[in-house]
Amino acid sequence: MSVMTHESKWRLLVGAAPLIGVAFFLWAAAQGQADVARSPTARAILAAVAALGAAVAWWTARQLRVAAALPISQVAALAQDGQLADVVALRGRARALPEAVPLVSPGGELCLWFRAGDRPPQRDSVRPFLLADDSGECIVLPAGAEATGLRPLPAAPARRGRDGGAKAARAPECLLRNGDCIHVTGRFVAASPESLVLQAQAASLVGRAEASAAPLHAGELRPSRDLRSAALAGAPYVAAPPPAPQGLLLPVIAAPGPGQPLQMRIASEEGEGGVYGVLAVVDCLVLLVSSSLMAWSMLVPH
Repeated sequence: MSVMTHESKWRLLVGAAPLIGVAFFLWAAAQGQADVARSPTARAILAAVAALGAAVAWWTARQLRVAAALPISQVAALAQDGQLADVVALRGRARALPEAVPLVSPGGELCLWFRAGDRPPQRDSVRPFLLADDSGECIVLPAGAEATGLRPLPAAPARRGRDGGAKAARAPECLLRNGDCIHVTGRFVAASPESLVLQAQAASLVGRAEASAAPLHAGELRPSRDLRSAALAGAPYVAAPPPAPQGLLLPVIAAPGPGQPLQMRIASEEGEGGVYGVLAVVDCLVLLVSSSLMAWSMLVPH
């Protein structure tokens, strides 16, 4: 299921704008106002919109198709040889770490990682998870990550508190679930003592974050129905990072550095890129036709 974000919405709108313009001209002709479509100004505007739409759609389709980058095993080999760039892009499936314990979002959903709603004091999850492709796997350290394309959940309805007063509804949250196709861009560290140190630091961060979040759920009934239904559906658990002496000997990908967050994007396989590719072709045809009609109307005035 493709996930629509604020950024992809405006790209899709720009890419589809020429089709909207053509539909408007056809509607005007059906209403007996064919002169609107014959206007050189209207044709010039349609040509400009088609050019912009084709550029945006082509660029978006290209970004979606090249974001897969290199297989994890090849990136690991380059890292071992010291030939890896500072920032790399990986693509694969999000998986749970072994020996998992449940990770539940503030809204009561099982997930691998979550972005909390915008109502404080909730915070985004910092628990690591696996990124796996056909060649291997690595650990994603998501602390402070900038994530797009996450699957939004509706806000929880207001409910009564212990004192009988109504509590405010939770703001919507977004989840990363097992099996989601994800693009991650950050600093890749091969399996080494350094990767174990990064895992230990992540474990310490998770411990502090979850200890501070525990009071938020004090006295609240855990949504056992959601947990049970998710478990029956085969939803996995996600593990807290292992202690430093028992770290997993796997490569990790994390934020490139201070002020440079890890970039995560959930994406469909190739369907989303295909949609923008089709839009780019159609926009180019609209551009060709509208430009030809505009030139014709200028060379052969009526």
